[in-house]
Amino acid sequence: MNDMTNPPQMPSQPPQQPQYAQAPGAPPAKKKSLGKILGIGCLTLIIIAAIGGYFLYKGVTSLLKGSQPYKDSITAVQSNPAAVAALGEPIETDSIPSGNISLNNDDGKVDFSIPVKGPKGKGTIIVKGTKTDGVWSYQIWQLNIEGDPIPIPLGK
Repeated sequence: MNDMTNPPQMPSQPPQQPQYAQAPGAPPAKKKSLGKILGIGCLTLIIIAAIGGYFLYKGVTSLLKGSQPYKDSITAVQSNPAAVAALGEPIETDSIPSGNISLNNDDGKVDFSIPVKGPKGKGTIIVKGTKTDGVWSYQIWQLNIEGDPIPIPLGK
């Protein structure tokens, strides 16, 4: 027989490419791009805020540590026989100081605490004072030893 009588059947439609459907309820592709942009923007702002916070922290800490009351207090504790007996030697700072200091030309106020430690224990220096005409005077200047209710006076 002739092969022409029964020609092979051709599909009436071309074969379809597989389609990748979006999941039900998925946002269109443009929104995904917008989400990435917003996410990157938020992350950038968080990083900038963290860096700014770090430099603010370093600035405040260096201001406190560079102040005369801070230097006076560390020297006073390290040379105080009762403090050395309670904490041992060497006495060094334990973490960051907390509190505030305000200066206005030759006048100022200080109110902060400085954590200190030694081989025998830990304590906190408490400093509250005023600066008048360039001279600091401390109304409260003491070392509080952990576990001891009696503070060690630091002088002035």
